[in-house]
Amino acid sequence: MKKCNIIIFILSGFLLSSCYKDLGAPESQYHEINELTIEGVNEQYAKDVDDSLSIHPGVKGTLYSDTSKFSYAWEFNNNIVSRKLNLDIKVDMTPGNKISRFIIEDKQTGVKKFVRFNLNVSSSTAGNLIMVLSKSKGKAELSYLRLDKPANWAVNYFESRYGYPLGINPQQLGFVMAEASSAANAPFVNGYGRIMVLADDQLALIDKRTLAPDPVQTLTGAAFTGVASYPPPNTSGYKPEFFTQGISIWRSNAYGTGFQHMVEFPLISGGALYFATLAPSVWAPSFYYNKKSVYGESGYFSPFGYYDTMTPTANGNLFQHGYTLGNFMVFDRVFGRFAYSSYGTSYNIPTTNVKAFPGHDLIYGSATSQSGTSFAVLKTSANALRFLLLGKVGNVYSLPGEVSGGVATDKSKFYNMKTSPYLFFTAGNKLYKYNILDIMSNNVPNEGHAVISLTTLGYSADAVITSMTVSRTEKSLILGVSRYGTDKDGNGEENKGDVLVFNLDKTGLGLTLKEKYVGVSGIPVDVKIKYQTHWRDGKANGGLVELDNI
Repeated sequence: MKKCNIIIFILSGFLLSSCYKDLGAPESQYHEINELTIEGVNEQYAKDVDDSLSIHPGVKGTLYSDTSKFSYAWEFNNNIVSRKLNLDIKVDMTPGNKISRFIIEDKQTGVKKFVRFNLNVSSSTAGNLIMVLSKSKGKAELSYLRLDKPANWAVNYFESRYGYPLGINPQQLGFVMAEASSAANAPFVNGYGRIMVLADDQLALIDKRTLAPDPVQTLTGAAFTGVASYPPPNTSGYKPEFFTQGISIWRSNAYGTGFQHMVEFPLISGGALYFATLAPSVWAPSFYYNKKSVYGESGYFSPFGYYDTMTPTANGNLFQHGYTLGNFMVFDRVFGRFAYSSYGTSYNIPTTNVKAFPGHDLIYGSATSQSGTSFAVLKTSANALRFLLLGKVGNVYSLPGEVSGGVATDKSKFYNMKTSPYLFFTAGNKLYKYNILDIMSNNVPNEGHAVISLTTLGYSADAVITSMTVSRTEKSLILGVSRYGTDKDGNGEENKGDVLVFNLDKTGLGLTLKEKYVGVSGIPVDVKIKYQTHWRDGKANGGLVELDNI
């Protein structure tokens, strides 16, 4: 038996030797594989959108560790984002968990080694931001800078992140602060409020927390019809041209029932008024649609409207953060007449009180710090401007004064201070400051009212100011600047849209440049501060704690 086993063992050796040689290569050509070990890559990473992610792995081989002998790939959800050994990227990804791999390939042998890890991306946008709506390479785009910590700008993020553009013609950027606690408030707002982008006469709906598009991508006329069923709602001619919000009831309830809030949402569409009151479940939202001009079916409202009064609500025993809103002022450009509206219905202002302005459009208006007075800017068909003061007692209006717009142009942007009678407006490469009470003495805005010129800030003559906003504390003024010159589409690989942030002295109205952000967008069409939560004048706890950090 032992002899049989010995013979079988010897025969097996001969057979193995024969098979080895049958492979066609001598034993001297077979080498040990360079087995790799990867160190320094964690199993789990957690980052906010647009945070930086840096992973610098160590690579060791059993035979050699020369990093130039390998190729690399960093893969996130099957997409390779880098082919370098060290990963240093901005997390320009949608929120969620990303199944990821670091892959090494030996250039000589083709042998691969990889290590798996997870990247959990959360939203960095649930705080306050500076946002810019711009025109970049002929398309509407969004950029933003988070304000809760040091950060880099997310430049033209929307199409690259979500796969489609917002449109061709960017028109307006805005926000709705109310948060939905009832499905009846959808799609105007969701649980986090709403960002709205007007482009191509469509109103895109974006989540205020994530900056991602809403499942309902646009606000249609049907959203304003509520439960209306008969007669069939008529929203013909729906074409959004302007929208705004009025913060109405907004208070912290001292009796433990939470935060109560209500927002008015007027929209001018196809020359008609659409209107919604958005409220939590303790109140019912209401909707009004396709409200024509009081002056006739042929009337057409200019694409701008404003509240003529915004008086802070008294605190009482509650912390109040809203306003007692006046009427919503509109202008019928067909009849050249102002009207005031309430809940979408417009009312006549006799020409014996406020004269007609045939051939004009309303391009700006605002409540003022002067009780019973609002300010409006009209544009003629030849693009000349007029500055107006409108008086009001009850619902009776008057025209205390009007004056030429002087150096202001049809491209000017305006901001009327809440705390003083001064108006900031832009024209070309300059910012101007004008006292609206000078209207009554026929003092026309002129070059003597200029307070900032871009040339003094190092810009060439072809740079222009294209947008402006002021923070709710009125302590910061922000300008959008275009260096594109005659290029009206924002073409080219270089982003030439800048954002300038100034400290604003509310008392003396002096301006000091705080930050200059260069190349953060295409041509700035609208720059705004996105506040995640509403605090009147940027102050919480009954106005005791200032929250803004611009």
